[in-house]
Amino acid sequence: MPTLRLINPNSPLSTITLPDVIAKITWGRRALFMPVNLAICAAVAPAGWRVEIIDECLLDGPHQARADVDVVGIGAMTTQAKRAYQIADDYRRLGVKVILGGIHPSALPEEAAQHADAVCIGDAEGTLPHALNDLAAGRVLQASYHWQSYPEAPIATPRKDLLDPKDYLVYNPIQTTRGCPHNCSFCTTPAIFGRRYRQRSIPAIVEEIRTAQARGSHFFIFSDDNFAGNQRWALELCQELIPLRIKWASQCDILISNNPILLAAMRRSGCQGLILGLESPDPKTLTEARKRYVKAETYLERIRRIQAHQISLWGSFVFGFDNDTWQSCRQTVRFARKAGLVMSCYPILTPYPGTALFSEYQKQGRLLTRDWEKYNGATVVFQPKQMTRRQLAQAQLAAFCDFYHPRSAFARLKLLPFKKHSWLANIAIFGGLWYYYRCYKHGRPLPTFSG
Repeated sequence: MPTLRLINPNSPLSTITLPDVIAKITWGRRALFMPVNLAICAAVAPAGWRVEIIDECLLDGPHQARADVDVVGIGAMTTQAKRAYQIADDYRRLGVKVILGGIHPSALPEEAAQHADAVCIGDAEGTLPHALNDLAAGRVLQASYHWQSYPEAPIATPRKDLLDPKDYLVYNPIQTTRGCPHNCSFCTTPAIFGRRYRQRSIPAIVEEIRTAQARGSHFFIFSDDNFAGNQRWALELCQELIPLRIKWASQCDILISNNPILLAAMRRSGCQGLILGLESPDPKTLTEARKRYVKAETYLERIRRIQAHQISLWGSFVFGFDNDTWQSCRQTVRFARKAGLVMSCYPILTPYPGTALFSEYQKQGRLLTRDWEKYNGATVVFQPKQMTRRQLAQAQLAAFCDFYHPRSAFARLKLLPFKKHSWLANIAIFGGLWYYYRCYKHGRPLPTFSG
């Protein structure tokens, strides 16, 4: 029986704040998210293949290549690409076939092909089985397998049995949809998949949840780019979720604020919180980001409509657009506090390969590096327009410290109704920031916008 080894390369995201800091803010877990991409790859391997998963993020040291399998499949986001290529090269030197896939190889297949026997571009469901069937039949691997060259395959149910739930803070991500109907300039989703939006079989979603419930799980993350990209379908799913009596959170666009019927159904089905990709409360910045489907001036009212259904909101804002200044970054944090967001994140704008932003900055000569490890949302990899690189990096740190400060948390979360999980998350994040500056920055004060 041929063996497929699937590998999740170590992610620099786990070393930005240092492993022991992550352990403190995740109650001892070894990693944040299970590699659902590889669990899906395992699920779509044709019958007759033995499959194993190695998550390098869990190991104490680098994974060592071994010529004890027939083929290795490696999935990589951009920040993992450098390590993915190193692992791939090690296996190929041993004579083991290597297949690369994921967002980065899909965006730059010619680059990835220098380190692989084959590159899977796009969905694993529509590419990996064809590559493995070629190998099993003794045919020469194609240089690439493109998901649009084959009939559309349904979103698969991942093989979670190959991973240990005790290792991950989030072990039960459920994919209900894939893709996004919008076309933001910085987003990899439309860059790789276009604006094609796909829904998974509702019975398959329900069955995956029931299986997890039988093992003791009752809270789920729907790991979608845009849960409600098709609001009619999302309503149908929520109606099927109500009898399951679960709790869940996901990510979607703010246009759900237009649909009180859907919001009510989401709450009844167990929705506890949503991540909203807001990017900025500044209209000029939204225009620059090609986020044309909503006006920033309506954000506050839309947020209030969603919160009226007792759904907690997490905001995602991006720092570094050409319209951004030190002052506008500070205003963004003030907006997040005023909006009563229970959590918020502030990634630095990153021009990922394949996006319109990457092409634009490349033409303008503003890309500072192609060291993919630095494309992590916490490193400035381009020349900002109205801030220095140091100012932009400091703005991100100041935003996190300002937003998660206990004074801010108390004003946003209040005591009643008591939001236990939001309080725990806010305390853990601020504690991690305090620990980092106390122990690794030699007691330096936490950065602020006034400092």
